[in-house]
Amino acid sequence: MYCNVCNERIENEASWTTLFDFKAQAPICQACLNQLVPIEAPKCDYCGRDDVTHCFDCERWKEKKLLSKNRSVFQYNEFLKELVSQFKYRGDYQLVSSFEQVFVTAFKQAFPSLPEETRLVPIPLSDKRLASRAFNQAEALANLLPYDQLPLLKRVEGEKQAKKNRRARLSMKNPFALNVDYDKVPVILIDDIYTTGATIHHAAGVLKANGYQKIASFTLAR
Repeated sequence: MYCNVCNERIENEASWTTLFDFKAQAPICQACLNQLVPIEAPKCDYCGRDDVTHCFDCERWKEKKLLSKNRSVFQYNEFLKELVSQFKYRGDYQLVSSFEQVFVTAFKQAFPSLPEETRLVPIPLSDKRLASRAFNQAEALANLLPYDQLPLLKRVEGEKQAKKNRRARLSMKNPFALNVDYDKVPVILIDDIYTTGATIHHAAGVLKANGYQKIASFTLAR
């Protein structure tokens, strides 16, 4: 077995098995694994980060009553930033398999008793962005989870969020609109990164305005 990240051979090394009770070793070597920092015990009960207990952004978001909570798998450090860049912008789709076991396990821990009718809603890309990347990273992550997906949203503004600073992200107009309507089931938004929370809350705002009342989110990184 070779590491999906650095392509080095994996030689019976320890894995996330000891932390997440995996049945099989993830396709990532120990050297790369050591650079990923899992969020094991969220301190902020809203956004799920584990380095502070009081988030300024969260106090503002809570007032809007759009989202019940966000949970994420890893801290967004420099190593994961590079991996996400490789995954999103360089088209290395196979990297998603490196996160499958921990992503599924963390999801089940975050949402242990979901209603059967719960659906996943991946954050959409614009048509132009989807054409240039050939896949939607949020949908790729959602495909790892054992719940059906609904394409409830479409993106009507396609500028890269990576180009925007914090102020621009928080002040941007809502880039989403309702794509299709459906029974008002509980939904969980899926994305790769939760930073300021602007993208997730814009998406939740569209859903809330169209009658969806039970909305949470789950991301790879926070």
